[in-house]
Amino acid sequence: MANDFGDFVRRMEVRADNVPREVSKVMKKAALAVDQTVVMATPVDTGRARSNWIVSLGSPSGETRDPYAPLPQGQDPSKLGESGNAQGAISHAKEVVAFHKEGPICVTNNLPYIERLNEGYSSQAGAMFVEEAVQAGVQAVASERIDTGR
Repeated sequence: MANDFGDFVRRMEVRADNVPREVSKVMKKAALAVDQTVVMATPVDTGRARSNWIVSLGSPSGETRDPYAPLPQGQDPSKLGESGNAQGAISHAKEVVAFHKEGPICVTNNLPYIERLNEGYSSQAGAMFVEEAVQAGVQAVASERIDTGR
């Protein structure tokens, strides 16, 4: 009987050791879904707003950055092949998220006009695209289960 209890304790310890890694996998998937969705939904003028979706670990970033691939202001981004800023932001997110082990994964944009864009200021995107991106993250992991190594 004592041996059975010892086996049980070891099995529970293995499962407990697996939980943080499994939770991190789900968090990474959700964060990348949010990031990709919000980056692609962000209206484009110069590319700065798209480039400023910054993923960080532990706490929200307070930084802003120049566009990865600046566009001339006032030009039609679709005619300029606007993909460099989206690719830069999404690639950066993947690089950061790869290092996640535990704790929060934050997706932020500190530009002073991002809230206005999210309210529908630009005709390129509807209002509430940030909230829609969060929903995409929730949906991306809705069917995920934490595998504890049973």
